[in-house]
Amino acid sequence: MSTGPESTDRPGARDPQPVDPTPTAGTEPVSRPSEPAPAPRRRAETAEQPRTPEIEDVKTGGGKTAGIWIALILGAVVLILLLIFVIQNNVKATFEYFGAQFDLPLGVAMLLAAIAGALVMALVGSVRIFQLSWTIRKLRKTQAKIQNAVR
Repeated sequence: MSTGPESTDRPGARDPQPVDPTPTAGTEPVSRPSEPAPAPRRRAETAEQPRTPEIEDVKTGGGKTAGIWIALILGAVVLILLLIFVIQNNVKATFEYFGAQFDLPLGVAMLLAAIAGALVMALVGSVRIFQLSWTIRKLRKTQAKIQNAVR
């Protein structure tokens, strides 16, 4: 059995009345029996634009110079690690390439193989970049023709 204002099983209970949803501090909600419901507002009227205070653009971190210094330091670390690798792997190994036979330290041979792989990767990437730039240039020319035709 409910004892709230919406209880209808008590003798003399009335139909539930709309209750003001915003009571003031220390008071109970007041019911308003004959007040019409507010008309629904359109979405644009009810949506308030959040106000954001203007914030100054504060640079966090460094600019281009800091990026260059970080790249330079990382490059130096990688170079030192490669030098250690070559020095530790100085065992002579015999290689045969297209009929040519030569002896190289193992570390140097592996370093040369890594450099050759990076060059092949750069070549393939350059070809793809060239293809994409050619396609973009072609699409821009087509777009310009269409815009000129519309005008």
